[in-house]
Amino acid sequence: MTRHDQKSPWLGCIADDYTGASDLASFLVKSGFRTIQINGVPRPDQLERLGNVDAVVIALKSRTIAAKKAVELSRKSLDVLIGIGCKKYYFKYCSTFDSTTKGNIGPVIDALSSHLDLPSTIVCPALPVNGRTVYQGHLFVFDQLLSDSAMKNHPLTPMRESSIISMLESQGAGRAGLLPCSILDKGVKATTSALSSLRQQYQYIVVDSLHEQHLKTIGASVSDFTLITGGSGLAIGLGSEFTAQGGQLSQDQSAVKGIAAPAIVMSGSCSDMTQKQVTEYAKNHPVYSLDVNKLAKREQSTQTICDWLDAVKHNSPLVTASAMPEQVAQNQTKLGAAYVANLIEQTFAEVAIKARDDLGFRNFIVAGGETSGAVVNALHADSFYIGSTIAPGVPMLQTLNERPINLALKSGNFGQTDFFIRAVDTLLCC
Repeated sequence: MTRHDQKSPWLGCIADDYTGASDLASFLVKSGFRTIQINGVPRPDQLERLGNVDAVVIALKSRTIAAKKAVELSRKSLDVLIGIGCKKYYFKYCSTFDSTTKGNIGPVIDALSSHLDLPSTIVCPALPVNGRTVYQGHLFVFDQLLSDSAMKNHPLTPMRESSIISMLESQGAGRAGLLPCSILDKGVKATTSALSSLRQQYQYIVVDSLHEQHLKTIGASVSDFTLITGGSGLAIGLGSEFTAQGGQLSQDQSAVKGIAAPAIVMSGSCSDMTQKQVTEYAKNHPVYSLDVNKLAKREQSTQTICDWLDAVKHNSPLVTASAMPEQVAQNQTKLGAAYVANLIEQTFAEVAIKARDDLGFRNFIVAGGETSGAVVNALHADSFYIGSTIAPGVPMLQTLNERPINLALKSGNFGQTDFFIRAVDTLLCC
């Protein structure tokens, strides 16, 4: 179904989780693309509300589900983007390639490439502004190889391999080649030429990137690729291709305003940075810590949490399930990893509904990809305007419905130590 009553978006994006989608959307807005985010495979009525936008980001909750289901959702999303007339496509995954050797990134790339009848695409997870770089095909988190970083203890996607080439070839059906940073340093012409040669030999072209100029060079060199894949950093350089094809960039973010209503912070991430953010926020704000064992025994419940929230709702309270890796592992061993994950997600989802409907909260700051997905789905927040950036990769979001709510969805390791404080101030006062 191609729309004839308004301009078609130029760029169609598929993200494998909700925080990743808003991460990408924030960089697109910063680069001047009028952008809308839709959660889940869009319905026809959602497409009617698109307006004249340059980019559509579809947020899936597909990072940790079975590969077959992730492929199915991604193909359906691609069909939607094709149907509304997009010219270029972007598969966005985490800048730490959260997928494991048996994960979904390779199969989804294969499926999207096949659906578009494309022999090759680029793979660039780098986001240097947040310390994620790729050198000689190996992914680094600041000065550590991915496999040596805290990501090796991720409760859902422990990353024990740093070579993107090895990861892709273990997941997908094709061969992977490397475009080293020494070529990028020579500029757009050399990069474009090297990509042209590599695409004749490899299905996946892993691209090094050490800093923002590399990302700009990559973005200016991929006009021959209908499908690109990577982290949000690739969005930094796409403006040149868009304008070369007649597009006009904008910096208008006026559609998103603050809401004068209570704010709640919900943290399900156990990343090192999130734990620092929780500690910092707790210095001056009320905090309720979820205990998986107490939840399982019903010693903690949605009602007891919401009774506490009602008493402190004007102080921007924090509800957190963040825990040290050792405690997470102990809980998973005792109760089962799937049970623990589902229990925490269900609790956050139920609390979010009651916080909005019964307690008047309309500002939600959520840390963790799975937690964000659970909260957003529970609130039926299916479409967002994209507003100002709170931290690199984390924008302010506002739902499109008549009684909007504001959100900030943060990937675990993103943001400054005082991120939660900044986010509350932005959502209330922007």
